[in-house]
Amino acid sequence: MTFSQRWLWLFALGALPLSMAGFGSVWIAFGALWYCLLVLLALTDWLLFPDPADVQLERIVDDRLALGIENSVELRVRNGAHRALRLEIRDTPPGGMLSHADAATFCLQLAPAARKGMHYQVSPRARGDFQFGDLYLRLAGQLGMVSRITRVDAARPVRVYPNIHEAAKFSLMAQRGRLQQMGIRKARIQGAGREFESLRDYLPDDEMRRIDWKATARRGRLVARQYEVEKSQTVILVVDVGRTMRAEIDGIQKLDYAINAALLLAYVATLADDQVGLLVFADTVQSWIPPRRGRSQVYAILDALYNAQATLAEPDYRGALSYLQQRWRKRSLTVCFTDFWDPDSSRITIDEITRLQPRHLVAAVTLLDSRVQRAAERELTDAPAAFERAVALQVLDDRARAIAALTQRGVLVVDSPAEKLSAELVNRYLEVKARLML
Repeated sequence: MTFSQRWLWLFALGALPLSMAGFGSVWIAFGALWYCLLVLLALTDWLLFPDPADVQLERIVDDRLALGIENSVELRVRNGAHRALRLEIRDTPPGGMLSHADAATFCLQLAPAARKGMHYQVSPRARGDFQFGDLYLRLAGQLGMVSRITRVDAARPVRVYPNIHEAAKFSLMAQRGRLQQMGIRKARIQGAGREFESLRDYLPDDEMRRIDWKATARRGRLVARQYEVEKSQTVILVVDVGRTMRAEIDGIQKLDYAINAALLLAYVATLADDQVGLLVFADTVQSWIPPRRGRSQVYAILDALYNAQATLAEPDYRGALSYLQQRWRKRSLTVCFTDFWDPDSSRITIDEITRLQPRHLVAAVTLLDSRVQRAAERELTDAPAAFERAVALQVLDDRARAIAALTQRGVLVVDSPAEKLSAELVNRYLEVKARLML
């Protein structure tokens, strides 16, 4: 039992007659009578409480939440008592997921036999396993003197997965022919192969070499050859979860951006009927999924990546890529998600990545921190600004030299700001398919 604010104010009011006890004993008697009345009211209010079992309360939330976006949580309550109830409901979501501290607290009045649903949003900032706690219900007494707090057993685990909404958005935009809105350039998965399939009307963005001049002469209009897409090619996603991927950009780790891009690439590759595999490593290999086709492979990769965490370990590229070559020898597009600070500290990484060639076509994917780029463009207003700009320019110069070293050795490089990484990576994959590089 908890006394209400109203009861506490009335209790404090009883101090007035007691303070006048020097003017006569009648004031003492009045004060004592006042407090006895308050106790009686509190006990009566307590006895009038409905059975807490008359209130049904439950939480509806998906077992799988998406990282970095708002996920809906619903609380449903039903009043099974024979009178209206004043309720306060508080949920206990995993720490750090709420943007406002009171977002999961609701106050309401519920008529007899009435139902009500309440919604709030959680925005996970990290992947992995989390736990929702119990629900807490505060019932206000009918007289408003006391309240009762009840705990409802509602603890349940949830998993926070990488954001796969980009894949759904890609599919929708592809159906509507609006992939340019996502930053995807000429995303034509069909017709980029070697085997002739059919003839069709020439389109403005077709290459001149696709024009069939004999068919054009017969029909009197430009006709282009349609080729079958190269199928059963292989894409292997190599995800570094070492120390360099722990750095954050706008509150989200670089690893999370890399995982989102990897999942979108896996989804797009399955649309082209390519095989997709996954290797996750730091100082040791943590996950290996052999390449396979089909959408089920995307879900397998998603399950392998949802709880991958960046560690403080130094990544062992030599061991990881040797592990890969022992288990997969077919020529593949090997996409390495990593980061480079400068050519010196990244020399081993660069050497090991380039060793995969010429057996495989290698692409290195790195994230450019937009904060560093903004600092490099900052105006020189004072000494601290000049120092920050000098450091940022040095960092960008070191990264450029590391990327140049990879490019000179024939490695494809995707160096993009975090918010554009997914689109740039898909563009490079489609370019590889269109140019028959694999």
